[in-house]
Amino acid sequence: MYFGGVEGGATHSNLVICDETGKVVGRTKGPGTNHWTLGIDECAKRIIDMLHLAKDDANIPRDRPLDSLGLTLSGCEQESSNSELAARVKERDAAAAKAIYVASDTAGSLFTGAPDGGMVLIAGTGSNALLRTADGQQHGCGGWGYLLGDEGGAYWIAHKAVKTVFDDVDGLQPSPHPTDRVWEVIREHFNADTRADLLPHAYKHFDKSMFAGVTAKLSPLAYKGDSLSRHIFSLAGAALASHVAALAVRSDAPRLRVVCVGSVWKSWDILKPGVLRQLRERQVKKELELVRLRVSSAMGAAWLAAKHVNYELPRDDSAFCTVFYTYYPEETVNGNGDMGRREKFNFIADVVAVSAPSVVYIEIKDGRRLDLFSGQPVTLSNGSGFIVKEDGLILTNAHVVVNKPNAIVNVRLFDGSMHTGFVEDVDLKSDLATLRIPVKGLPVMKLGSSSDIQPGEWVVAMGSPLALSNTVTAGVVSSTQRASEELGLRGKDMVYIQTDAPITFGNSGGPLVNLDGEAIGINSMKVTSGISFAIPIDYVKEFLAKRTTKSPQVSRRYLGITMLSLTPNILMELRMRNPEMPTDIEHGILVWKVIIGSPAYNGGLQPGDIVVSINSNPVRTASDIYTLLENTTGNLRVEIVRGRQRLTLTITPEMH
Repeated sequence: MYFGGVEGGATHSNLVICDETGKVVGRTKGPGTNHWTLGIDECAKRIIDMLHLAKDDANIPRDRPLDSLGLTLSGCEQESSNSELAARVKERDAAAAKAIYVASDTAGSLFTGAPDGGMVLIAGTGSNALLRTADGQQHGCGGWGYLLGDEGGAYWIAHKAVKTVFDDVDGLQPSPHPTDRVWEVIREHFNADTRADLLPHAYKHFDKSMFAGVTAKLSPLAYKGDSLSRHIFSLAGAALASHVAALAVRSDAPRLRVVCVGSVWKSWDILKPGVLRQLRERQVKKELELVRLRVSSAMGAAWLAAKHVNYELPRDDSAFCTVFYTYYPEETVNGNGDMGRREKFNFIADVVAVSAPSVVYIEIKDGRRLDLFSGQPVTLSNGSGFIVKEDGLILTNAHVVVNKPNAIVNVRLFDGSMHTGFVEDVDLKSDLATLRIPVKGLPVMKLGSSSDIQPGEWVVAMGSPLALSNTVTAGVVSSTQRASEELGLRGKDMVYIQTDAPITFGNSGGPLVNLDGEAIGINSMKVTSGISFAIPIDYVKEFLAKRTTKSPQVSRRYLGITMLSLTPNILMELRMRNPEMPTDIEHGILVWKVIIGSPAYNGGLQPGDIVVSINSNPVRTASDIYTLLENTTGNLRVEIVRGRQRLTLTITPEMH
């Protein structure tokens, strides 16, 4: 005995032939078989063409009819048209099969993954859902095509992306995220230069499958961290979860298997936030077992074909599907049916999810010195940065990348790949630098504004998610008016952001992010617990705008430290937070970072040291150190306070 089954979608189809043991003896693939878009004649022709090829593959004569043929096709929800299609197949090829059973594509998937009852949720070019209860009742949701439905399907996602761009440009509905990268994907897919070039694809030459193809290109973009494409996939996840919520109430079972079919489910990781959010909002309290099919749902169609002629085709459930996620409602919903606190107040995690893909880990190695044990170049320093242009431009602190000659700059991206970077521009006074890696299409951090920051506003200080010193810290803005002179920067009319979000070596150079996922500053230094500083993003924007005009290289004596002037206000805050601080310190600069291999490092200076004088000259601000470096030659005799000890170090500056 031979039984055939067809899985027919709007874009492509599969056909299998099984013998009476359930073994597949013949198979083939073909184009889409949705009779609403093709017409019944063309649909019947395509089915017969595939059947002939599958019979050839199984060494079955074309004039020998199958015992039964199951057609589970996209668009086959109406009994009258299903009967007409079965009749048309028999008219065109009387030897096709002795019996033909026609049902929707959801039925084929359902009986492939959940023959004893459950739900199937299709998200391919279009979308559709079907529930079959244990007692055989069936309930559908969606499946109304691209004009009246398809929520969460590939066409729906593509349409949502195009419409978002159009509405944002028109000002009709501002996009919640930058549209540049999504628009670039759309332009490439349709080979379009302007929005008007898309109109033929939406009307005169409309091809649903071709239009839906945008989604396959948006998915990699979302996985790279593009905020708009991630947002759209989250909306798609919510739309698909709405199908589940609508049907789950029709089942009395405490647990439901949901068979997830279609190409959109390949993007589960970026659908998941929207799916879970919607399940919580709709208060779905059933345990859901989401499974992927390991075989074509044409196998379910063949099983239905056999059942149609009262034959029980053997099957191995474990070989047909695999569980990829289980939803337990008690994890996210409390006894009152309200959203759990963990999800309701998890705003920091939401910020990190949006921002993390554009944050990088930066490691500086000395190309001249090798580690005795590993044989690899010695690591001099490390820090973080974030991508500001998708062509590989990265922003960071100058102190992260400025080092001695022959330094190697390694950059590790969110996806774990390592690349060699090249420093392009450095502004030592503002502690800003850019470097570039030879990679295109990178996720970009959205730059916000620092002009409207308010004390008490929540911020997140981020470092590279892939560095060993990984840090994501949160806090509030303490002050927006720390003058540049207080941080030792001369000639800059700039104020700094002070925050109690700890900024450590791991996230120095990384972004200070607001709750909208926008960078409002660059993490620069932590003085002590509760006192950290960030460079305002508005000044950073000026630096980026001027970076194409380089100033002539100026030789200057170089120590290799990052420092903070201890003004009376800073000293007062330090004493309030650290009662153990020596009481006899009235002025000086605090050394908060020493670059490995620098003159300061070789001279014995350490982070946390307070420099009170150089060559017997009192040091009150960082400007005093700059002046001494420029107006003296030879060694410097540096008097410091370390803990409660007073020490004198000899440091030989280098020309930089």
